[in-house]
Amino acid sequence: MAIKKSIILVPENNINIKGSVELSSDKSLSIRSVIFSSIGYGISTVSIKNPGEDAQTAIQAIKTLGIRVVKKKDQYIIYGLGIGYNNKKILKISFNNSGTTLRLLTPLIAGSKMNAIITGDKSLSKRPYRLEFLKQFLMNLRPTRKKYLPIQIKGHGNCIQSNIKITKPSAQMVSAATIAGIISYGETVIEAPNNVRDHTTRILKYLNYPIKIQNKKNKQIIKIQGRQFLRPIQNYNIPSDPSSSAFLIAIAILTKDSVIKIKNVCLNPYRIGFIKVLKRMGAKISFSNKKNYFGEPVGDITASYSQNLKGITINPNEVASIIDEIPILLIVALFCKSKSIFNNLTELKFKESDRLRVMHENLILCGANITKVKDNLIINGINNRFYSSKVPVIKDYSKDHRICMAFFCLAAVSRKKIQINDFDSVNVSFPNFLKTINDLKYNKDKKILVAADGPVACGKTSILKKLVKKFGSKRAAFLDSGLLYRHLTLVHLQSKKKKINANYLVKHLKKVSIAKLQNPRLHSIAVSNKVSEIAKIKIIRQQLLPVQRDLIFNCPQQIVLVGGRDIASTVIPNNFSDIKLYINCDVKVRAKRRYLELKNKKNEKNVNYNEILKALKARDLADSTRAISPLKKTKDSILIDNSFNDISRPINKISLLIEREIKKH
Repeated sequence: MAIKKSIILVPENNINIKGSVELSSDKSLSIRSVIFSSIGYGISTVSIKNPGEDAQTAIQAIKTLGIRVVKKKDQYIIYGLGIGYNNKKILKISFNNSGTTLRLLTPLIAGSKMNAIITGDKSLSKRPYRLEFLKQFLMNLRPTRKKYLPIQIKGHGNCIQSNIKITKPSAQMVSAATIAGIISYGETVIEAPNNVRDHTTRILKYLNYPIKIQNKKNKQIIKIQGRQFLRPIQNYNIPSDPSSSAFLIAIAILTKDSVIKIKNVCLNPYRIGFIKVLKRMGAKISFSNKKNYFGEPVGDITASYSQNLKGITINPNEVASIIDEIPILLIVALFCKSKSIFNNLTELKFKESDRLRVMHENLILCGANITKVKDNLIINGINNRFYSSKVPVIKDYSKDHRICMAFFCLAAVSRKKIQINDFDSVNVSFPNFLKTINDLKYNKDKKILVAADGPVACGKTSILKKLVKKFGSKRAAFLDSGLLYRHLTLVHLQSKKKKINANYLVKHLKKVSIAKLQNPRLHSIAVSNKVSEIAKIKIIRQQLLPVQRDLIFNCPQQIVLVGGRDIASTVIPNNFSDIKLYINCDVKVRAKRRYLELKNKKNEKNVNYNEILKALKARDLADSTRAISPLKKTKDSILIDNSFNDISRPINKISLLIEREIKKH
């Protein structure tokens, strides 16, 4: 599926994925291989599958610098001219949205005999360039707007070694200092955090470039010799991107029946920190076919649906190894059974967007129960706003590709409608993202939710139970939400308290089970006369909502039929239910049916038709006029009239609606 520029996308909901796939080549490795090939002594051959815009930016940049590049299908033949470039023209080079290309190529340009003006797109130009330390190598570069692009460079070939101390956990800054050491004379010593991604040092060691790394507790010492022989990179088939894998893994572990294998993925320990986090949450993820390839561990990843994920705490020293995956980890945390805490997310402010602010604001917009404390985020699931009829539009995210894909996943694993503008931003790192999802999508057994509202005794229960019998109990299930209120009403009556104690009843919600909802006493006249009073209490309705939804969404059957008074309007409104019904029946017919039903029960005495009719009318009035979630027919509900003696008519009509919905998938 080709992605058009500036498209607006409302992702498909409630999908699952199956199969195996090999993804686009890793963005970080692609950029590094292109840059090191350009300063290698000889001809390099590098295969990049579906290069994203950032990798293409790096390729175009070295071509602008005078490096010959020949493309043959996925293979790039790069004619390296050795360390340093040489161009007499004043070059204007755009790094577009690629922060990696900016920070890795800038020291090479500044250490070469050339002048250049470095620019970027709107997003990159808003991010501080963070290369002030290059001046210690006697590099002459000057940003025209304090710490931001454009940068004017007056390059020269006489840069000298330096001792650099980097305190921020930024792989790009460490790589920039390392590359500055390569193009400078003498031995450069770099002290940096040791929890940052190490692709640069790995590929240099693989190419036998003179570099040494010492790890000391929380820091590393890198010693690198300048202006030494760098051999070309030959026949390098760059493995799949683990950061892109993260989005598919998230969909797989969060959607029932999903199982995927992602082949030939870079398994660098500083790139799969997110998998360690997901495993701590309880995710089912495994590795296979592991090998060492061009200095990097590579293998296959298998991920499958994982129930009952638990929240965790992200420690500050973990952030560097999951920096690009934090947006999707925040999405996964929404669906955990307990609270998650993400500590020390300061570095997120300096990515393609201010991801800390953007994720916080847009998660709130989507109905997340999230709190921001300084630069920490605390997630405790979703709240009732998640079920709002308003479709949130993801805003102010500066076309950040990882934000874009994270909210796609939120929509894909749920029934939440979300609008994402500028979806073409995924091209930066994952240009065939939508096609990959569509190829893996498997919706044969997609769950169908039927929301049926209607007044008391309209025949909902009889109709929905017969539909379960028709489709089979292994395939279909019926949940009567009204039984939850009847259960609490019975609890109140059994307490023999005159005044309703809402807090006392709320405590009993934790003890509700499907088995307790089968109690025949829930249908007694005493319960029927009192249930409306219980059902209109605000705190009870609020506390019952998540209980109802948990029963509905976690029901194992494919077809879930839910009956009640506010199912289509409140409990599973809008896109959260596939079919909305309003089952109605004349009140006198309902009274007669209820009279005959109760009269045939042995434990019911003194049954009176007029009293039943009066009670039903009172109940209808109370249900339709209550302030909290009143009984009403929503605009998108289909009216089902059950006033006739032949119950097969509504059953057949609803059956056709269900079969039509199943055929869609």
